[in-house]
Amino acid sequence: MQCFPCAGGDGRGAARLWAVLVAGRGLAVLLVALSVLSSALLVGVSAMPARAAVLSLDAPESTGDGKPFVVTVAADAPGDVVLDWRGQAVTVPVAPADAGSASPADPVRWIGQAILAVPLDTKPGTETLRARVAGQPKAAPAVTRAVAVVRAAYPEQRLTVEGKYVNPDKTALDRHEAERVRVKAALALRTPERLWALPMARPVPGDVSSLFGLRRVFNGEPRAPHRGLDLRGEAGELVKACAAGRVVLAENHYFAGNSVYIDHGMGVVSMYFHLLAMDVAPGQMVARDQVIGKVGSTGRVTGPHLHFGMAVLGDMVDPQVLLDNAPANTGASTRE
Repeated sequence: MQCFPCAGGDGRGAARLWAVLVAGRGLAVLLVALSVLSSALLVGVSAMPARAAVLSLDAPESTGDGKPFVVTVAADAPGDVVLDWRGQAVTVPVAPADAGSASPADPVRWIGQAILAVPLDTKPGTETLRARVAGQPKAAPAVTRAVAVVRAAYPEQRLTVEGKYVNPDKTALDRHEAERVRVKAALALRTPERLWALPMARPVPGDVSSLFGLRRVFNGEPRAPHRGLDLRGEAGELVKACAAGRVVLAENHYFAGNSVYIDHGMGVVSMYFHLLAMDVAPGQMVARDQVIGKVGSTGRVTGPHLHFGMAVLGDMVDPQVLLDNAPANTGASTRE
């Protein structure tokens, strides 16, 4: 039989033993409670999302209609930043800036970039750009910038082509409408990863033969403005991707001929028309400067060349602004 040294024959020892056990149980309960509370606090802290404070937002004071522009955001901690622009939200991933130049007075910052634009023929006025921490509601406090929109100057161009490309028959129009549905879906992509880098590479080395935004007249009949950049090239000349991305369309279209569309992430899609041959397939990942096809004259054309297009958040823009050795986009030129 086990004996407890503190238990005397008069019963007082047993009472003292019971008191010790009760006190011990209270201490154990307290320790358990403190452990549960500590765990809850740790879970609460770990569940709190990281919040990056936007330190700066660099954007141009003005831009022309149809002209893309670059926005740079800087944060003092890791975490995505969201740009609210003309009814759309663009998530900007940030990465550490050069840590070698950091100092206590100027600590390491996280930097991110996005490409934005206003559509061709947007009325002059002022648009508001907002930057906020990802996860915060749109109504939360944000850094804002006012961007003035002015009319860019676009000249007129007169061309002569086959009559079927000016006034297509019903079969051709039905085909074109089906193609437009697929193109619209491609331009609606908002892949979160940023695969592009600036400046972008020229798809072919040739000079510009037709500028973006030209007011085009085919066979004497006005048509929609030119929404791409025509680059000179000989038939069969190699066409290269302007940036890394994923091919989303590679097919023959009525007006554009053999066409390749590449998604570069964050709402940026490039396109290459009138190709003689297409050397890529939908779903394929391509690198910057990778050959994707050859210059040709398929579709509505007057001769071999590359029509190079760029869409930003679904709007066609002037790709020349984003290329190597591009002219400055001052947004200062106007038209009536």
